[in-house]
Amino acid sequence: MKNLLKQLWNFLKQKNNLLIAIVILLLLSMATIIYFQRKKIGNLNNQYQTEVNLNNALNDTVSHYKNKRDEWVAEKLTMQTTIKNLEKNYDKLSASQKELVDRIKEIDKKNTVITAALIKMSVKVDSLLARDGDNGTVVTVYPDSTVNINNLASKDTTFLYDINVNKVLPAIPNIKPTLLFKSLEFPNTQFVEFHWKNDKKKGYPISFSATNTNKYFRTVNIDSYAIPALSKEKLNPNGWQKVGNFFIRNGKNLLYVGIGAVGGATAYYIITK
Repeated sequence: MKNLLKQLWNFLKQKNNLLIAIVILLLLSMATIIYFQRKKIGNLNNQYQTEVNLNNALNDTVSHYKNKRDEWVAEKLTMQTTIKNLEKNYDKLSASQKELVDRIKEIDKKNTVITAALIKMSVKVDSLLARDGDNGTVVTVYPDSTVNINNLASKDTTFLYDINVNKVLPAIPNIKPTLLFKSLEFPNTQFVEFHWKNDKKKGYPISFSATNTNKYFRTVNIDSYAIPALSKEKLNPNGWQKVGNFFIRNGKNLLYVGIGAVGGATAYYIITK
């Protein structure tokens, strides 16, 4: 290839300087056309990928899995778009997605919201048998025939209870026993995060996850929103993406510098020939 270019250059020198200038201008013109065409194609690809990511997020469902800490994690794709675009597709949104959009519109009067999420949770205890000796204590209190059941002395960090059962002993036929929940606590720490899904083919979509330290907490649904400007290639690029971003940001300047340099060199060659 190097020898071929050298032979072409020697051939041009044998002709005339004007031909050299014309060939150089043609090459620059071709480079300019290719640059803007690639930029246009890149913009169309980004627009298409944005639409694909939005549709995937709108149709995604919550997935649950356990992390290394043995905690339950709920994860769902984030809607990467603008509020105006979501308003246009309002009829396609679920009830939860509509609520998220409405809440963002209420607080986002100056377009300052970057990310937001609406999390729906529930607490469910499938079954509970409280008895003396199983990390719990049962105490009968006389003379009012009250039974107290609690696990306050246990080391359980997920479920604490302190219950009084009244009028149990002695049995009184005309008075029904009552159950008093003196306290019922579900201590929980929730960790939420936005992160990139490691999927290059889909343009690294954003996913939102909520982690609960308490096993009795379960995230039923998540709907999240992020402005479309959040892009992995721009915010967290790898080595090649950094090089590509440099040429995208400075493409015009590099092109103008190249034209000036080649034009100046051509003019100098013609004058000094």
